[in-house]
Amino acid sequence: MRTDRRGFFRLVGSAVALLGGRPRGGERSTAYELHRATRNTALGVLGERLSRLRESASTFEAYPGAPRSRLPPPAREPSLSLADAVSRYAPASGFGAAPVTREELARLLYFTNGVTGKVLSGGAPVHLRAAPSAGALYAGEVYALVERVRGIEPGVYYYAVREHELVQLRRGSFAADVAGALERPGEIEGAAVVVLLTNVFDRYRRRYANRAYRYALIDTGHIGENLRLAAVSARFAEAGPLRFHDDRLNDLLGVDGRLEAVCALHALGRPRGAGPVERGPTRALAERQDAPEHSASSGGSVPERYHEATKLVPAIGRAEPAAPGPIPTLPDATGPPLPKRAVPTVSTETAIAARRSAASFRKAPVALEDVSFVLDLAAGHARLRRAAEVDVYLVAHRVSGLAPGLYRYRAPENRLAPQRAGDLSGAMVDACLGQAKAGSAAAGVLMVGRLVDAVQRGGARSYRELLVESGAIGQRVYLAAEALGLAARNLAAFFDGRLNGIAGLDGRREAVIHLTMLGPGE
Repeated sequence: MRTDRRGFFRLVGSAVALLGGRPRGGERSTAYELHRATRNTALGVLGERLSRLRESASTFEAYPGAPRSRLPPPAREPSLSLADAVSRYAPASGFGAAPVTREELARLLYFTNGVTGKVLSGGAPVHLRAAPSAGALYAGEVYALVERVRGIEPGVYYYAVREHELVQLRRGSFAADVAGALERPGEIEGAAVVVLLTNVFDRYRRRYANRAYRYALIDTGHIGENLRLAAVSARFAEAGPLRFHDDRLNDLLGVDGRLEAVCALHALGRPRGAGPVERGPTRALAERQDAPEHSASSGGSVPERYHEATKLVPAIGRAEPAAPGPIPTLPDATGPPLPKRAVPTVSTETAIAARRSAASFRKAPVALEDVSFVLDLAAGHARLRRAAEVDVYLVAHRVSGLAPGLYRYRAPENRLAPQRAGDLSGAMVDACLGQAKAGSAAAGVLMVGRLVDAVQRGGARSYRELLVESGAIGQRVYLAAEALGLAARNLAAFFDGRLNGIAGLDGRREAVIHLTMLGPGE
């Protein structure tokens, strides 16, 4: 009988955490410390207690008794090809005054994280979503703050994905409340809808312990990337401010910020016409950093304490925040530019609806020009990037015209810089907890976070941004694979030390954040 290695590691790791107790008081969370606390090692996923290893909570929120309204079926027109949506994306410079329609909002919510299919597992229905999820547990939830939508009164709504319904939680206009929670309120001025993405952390934590925090924020990146690309395809403007006063947005939704918390914000509306944009004043926000050691919000787990301590609150007496700096350039890559291929015409909506996680891969090669297309969509467009400190590496097993080995992707020139030569398929399987997919796939895309650089730019909170950015890159890998008729699969469960060793990273300054495999599916 074959042993379930991952299950064994979880049990051993939880036992170690139970014996070890909570971290000492006074420890300050950093990106590296949290990344280390959520690692996989030979002893398993550290930092969780046995009492939490029970069946997962429901993957659907309830809100019993709240008014509900059925949304119309999602339309797929007008639409852009996936490649066009990626290349045309730019953060909104403002929003026009015209409202959106009920049908348009229904479409955007559906392609953000709606139910795109259903299968039977053990006689029970399993609802498949537009975005992937660790263990199909779906910690991510979607809320819409409606300001100007024809046929829907202003208010706060929960998107019930299974029923494709809006659940009304509050009535009234809350645009000023959302703007008041932002460091730069003018970024969303005039938006017709603001979508807030939350995570119900316990859905993942019960199975994946501390590492659940990575999975939840990566999922936020998957979901948010669907929304951004679907918005572009439908000719909408989108803006996603990263810095917001957490508790004000949590209070707006009526969530506690601990068991469920807002993790991302996306403002949507009609594009604004030409002309200068008056952004208005900014306000400084700073990490809270004062989560009490023995409060309910800090005593449960390391990630809970981290999330609490890195909430942003008003920074009284501080200077206005500086604008984000430019994305740093990488050293010149060697080798010729990657070959171009004919751009697939698959629409954004078709790719999102068809996206699935491959159960397995055939040990067959993929064309180098296909890999070039995937890498270009995943990391070749600077305007899509929200965190500059995520680099992309390629581990090639079977890519026609490319020697097996590890490469670093140089996006501006669409080149690969060799880092390590040789067949790494066996080492990848070993690093990924024995998962055969790590070796049978044709290639893998590694998202590598420059942890120290991120903290120097944005403090410990920047670790959240690295996870969300890695999820967004991974989602574009998924969608590009669908457009090519290939398959993809996230393999976020890996031994951190071993995978960092394959990539030649020290795990402290730079570390693998996320991994998505690519190849012909079975």
